[in-house]
Amino acid sequence: MRILLVDDDELIVQSMAIILGAEGDLDIVGQVNSGSAAIRFVREHEVDLVLMDVRMPGMDGITATQIIREEQPRIKIIMLTTFHDYRYIHRSLQAGASGYILKSDESDTQVMTIRAVYAGLPVISEHALQEFGKVEGDLGLSQRENEIFFHVANGLSNKEISERLCISEGTVRNTISVILEKLQLRDRTQLAIRYWQHKGF
Repeated sequence: MRILLVDDDELIVQSMAIILGAEGDLDIVGQVNSGSAAIRFVREHEVDLVLMDVRMPGMDGITATQIIREEQPRIKIIMLTTFHDYRYIHRSLQAGASGYILKSDESDTQVMTIRAVYAGLPVISEHALQEFGKVEGDLGLSQRENEIFFHVANGLSNKEISERLCISEGTVRNTISVILEKLQLRDRTQLAIRYWQHKGF
């Protein structure tokens, strides 16, 4: 997996390069310090996944994410930041990011998130969502559907949800399909966005 690191903090870039470079399947192909530099880099080099800081001088990471995803939708982007303001999460996912992790997350969590997003699973750091309560209001979902809706928004996999709720993975999968149909959404990322929109973020 070819990874581009985008952050204006040289110490963060160096530490991430060391952590990820120790993984045999992760190859750091570039390190840049701005959103505009990230756009130029992916236009000129083969990149599979971008770890993108949110706040940087000049062009911010959210704007850069939107441009990269519009030009090269195959590239996965994970926001890597110190900020866990849910408005940033919401805007990042709207821009096309597939994951959101904190710089303070354990390195094992960061690596796991990278692999999950590369495999096509949207992942939001548990710590980034630790203060997030259950969905408010009535979207026409049952109690069990609301529970699963909440866990999907927290980035849990079907297996993790099934273990939390003591139900089968098949039940989780079928319930998610029902929720998608009820809310007229396409996938898990849209479910997460809908959840946060309903929360007012």
